[in-house]
Amino acid sequence: MEDDFRHKIIIDPVHGDIGLSELETNLINTPTFQRLKRIKQLGFAHTVYPGARHTRFEHSLGVMHIMSRIIQVFRSRNKDSVSDDHYRKLRIAALLHDIGHYPYSHLMEKIPWDSARQYISKKGQAQEDVEPPKKYPSHEKLGEIIITERKDIKELLESNGIDLMDIAALIQGSHEDIPNLLNASLDVDRLDYLVRDSQMTGLPYGRVDLNYIVNNLELDEKEIVVRPKAKSSVEHMLMGRYFMFNTVYTHKTVFAFEELIRKIVLILWNKGKIYKSGEEIENVAKEDSEKFLEFDDRYLDKLIDKYANDQRKRTLANFCKSVKFRKPPKLVYEISELRWDNSPPSQRYTIFKTNRADKIKELAKDVEINVPEEYWLFADIKTAQFEKVHPFMSLAEVKKLLETGDQDQVLRELVKLKDRSGNPANLIEDPSSIFHYLSRLNPTLCRLYVLGIDDAKANLIHKKIDEWLKELIG
Repeated sequence: MEDDFRHKIIIDPVHGDIGLSELETNLINTPTFQRLKRIKQLGFAHTVYPGARHTRFEHSLGVMHIMSRIIQVFRSRNKDSVSDDHYRKLRIAALLHDIGHYPYSHLMEKIPWDSARQYISKKGQAQEDVEPPKKYPSHEKLGEIIITERKDIKELLESNGIDLMDIAALIQGSHEDIPNLLNASLDVDRLDYLVRDSQMTGLPYGRVDLNYIVNNLELDEKEIVVRPKAKSSVEHMLMGRYFMFNTVYTHKTVFAFEELIRKIVLILWNKGKIYKSGEEIENVAKEDSEKFLEFDDRYLDKLIDKYANDQRKRTLANFCKSVKFRKPPKLVYEISELRWDNSPPSQRYTIFKTNRADKIKELAKDVEINVPEEYWLFADIKTAQFEKVHPFMSLAEVKKLLETGDQDQVLRELVKLKDRSGNPANLIEDPSSIFHYLSRLNPTLCRLYVLGIDDAKANLIHKKIDEWLKELIG
């Protein structure tokens, strides 16, 4: 079986030799898969970490490689644990798990539809009575459409006897018979991106003991379980993910550019310059044409270049110039808190988050500041929670999810560790684990940016917000 995966060898800077079967080689050579070479893994992280220009292409290869290594470990202990057919499908699912990503990975995936509603009211209708167009599909859903309907991928899989819906279900982590190795807090996707993102950014946080973790994984009722002796290595991985999130994924400058891109996308959507609805994107993904192949980072880059020079649309032009010439919005205010269990946020945090929109309107008109309201940017920032269930979630929240019927999701995503009796148990429920306590912490982060100002004006805005909060709090 292993010889089947040595048809072609690719040299990867993270994992070394990565072997491919003939089918996998042909999948990689399809125009649809080659598109991933033009989608950066970390969006705009390269604006802060110049080496972070790696793409979804090499990440996908790495995920498939780790998938293969883990299955080999399982089969070395029990040759019947994963059949040859399941082995083959798991590798293909790992290879194709990101096939539906949007330009700059997650940036275009979610238009702020509540904001978009104001642009689609029809004559004689109130905004609240107008149904917005179908939302853009998630990249997972778009991936399923590509696998099951796009000609180059679909025909290759079908001609090799691969059930299309099996691959789609494996990517979603919802297959009833084949182990879930792609959707959990400890899965092949995260194991690759942590190590790869760490290496390409030059940061040490994600450099986990990959070999030791892989060699100490077991399969229990189609779920990954960690042997007790690898507990510290897994905890290190979870901590690394937390620190990578804080230093890379929500870095103040990276987030500033990403929030600016979301504003640009919304303006372009309003002007009809990008896909107007989910149906359009889904139809383009299904077509046997080059249109979807051009839906990569260059799709946004070309629009940014075009409108950076369009003085008829001044706000859009300034937004695009900011991205094109790396002139990020200034971070003028930030409140970051670590709250214990379900304790409420501080009064300062609550007031700032709840009233910042009204305060922005006031500050925008301040003669000392004189910055148009549309140049103020803020959004609720996703902190250390990567999914609904995560290693930092409190036990009370986990129990609440179990009570509300989300049991499958909870059980799928929690890291499981074998106890002394050999039974799997949730890591966060182990009192000897640091994550038993860290899971009780709830990190929150709230920021406000302003575009087109200097440091002196940024300091003035910060001072005025400080005075405002102190006056309200007393």
